Amino acid sequence: MKDFSGSIRAAIAALALGALAAPVSAETWRFATKMPADSPEGLVFQYFADRVEELSEGGFVVQVFPSEQLGTEAAILEQLELGTVNLYAEDAFFLQKWVPDIRWISMPFMFPDREKWQSFMHSDLVKGWFAEVEATAGIRPLGDPTAVIRGPYRVLVSSTPVAGLEDIGKMRLRMYPDQLAIDVWTYLGADLRMLAWTETYEGLKSGIATATTSPAALVESMRHYEVAPYISRTNEYWQGIVFAMNAEAFDGLSEEYQQILLQAHADAGAYSAQIMTEVTDKMQANLEGQGVTFVDFDIQGVVDHMAGWYDQQEAAGALPKGLLEAARAASAE
Repeated sequence: MKDFSGSIRAAIAALALGALAAPVSAETWRFATKMPADSPEGLVFQYFADRVEELSEGGFVVQVFPSEQLGTEAAILEQLELGTVNLYAEDAFFLQKWVPDIRWISMPFMFPDREKWQSFMHSDLVKGWFAEVEATAGIRPLGDPTAVIRGPYRVLVSSTPVAGLEDIGKMRLRMYPDQLAIDVWTYLGADLRMLAWTETYEGLKSGIATATTSPAALVESMRHYEVAPYISRTNEYWQGIVFAMNAEAFDGLSEEYQQILLQAHADAGAYSAQIMTEVTDKMQANLEGQGVTFVDFDIQGVVDHMAGWYDQQEAAGALPKGLLEAARAASAE
């Protein structure tokens, strides 16, 4: 009878060595987003996940679930509160669910450049709103909520040139059901036409509307320029993508892993600035080659005009306490 004892001992030894060599089970976080994986924002989210794994040498894994794979926003927010989702990346407007004043973080035509908006976002007022969200829902932004860029800026796509206030008063602007946007553009003199985003192309083509607002990064993919060949950079409002996290889950991590998440988020912010600049520069070059005209727009003139609207809202008690003071202090820096 053949003796298998040597083979058995060798197999046991090999299994033992393999067990010693196998990595300890990694810390795993689930990261939900609306954006497709191949979109500019989707690439930024995956970059963040890759940096976490790289910095932790595989000890911390962030699994990205794009395109609402884990559910719609309402479902994700419930999971974020429960801790079954650890991160959700989106504009901070969704935090209105717990603190309605957060809808004012992107004040239209208040900040002529991103740096002044970032200063406002770092004010005690806005920090207080985020602290209130955490106290109510247990949700906290990871790192600087302005670091990861969306947009990266706002534009008007129009059938005739729009260079400032006088031209705004002549245009029929595609509008969406947001009362703040309706009030602002009405004050600026635009004739508003309510159209769904998916109806905008045909609305511009038929002349129902002569202009639409848009993030710069979406201009090329939506093809509105085919029927409205003028683009004006307005800087209407600024946006960042908040990496909202379950605060208890973050606090339960080792200090090393907390610092890794913060570093990966800062790196993702720098990468988002790079990729958004590349996207918009390429978009402008491509469209100019197709005959689209980029119009110089008097941003400061519109900002100055809007000061009157904000004064009216303050006098009527329609603004959160301290909002206008904090915003104007940031704008003056």
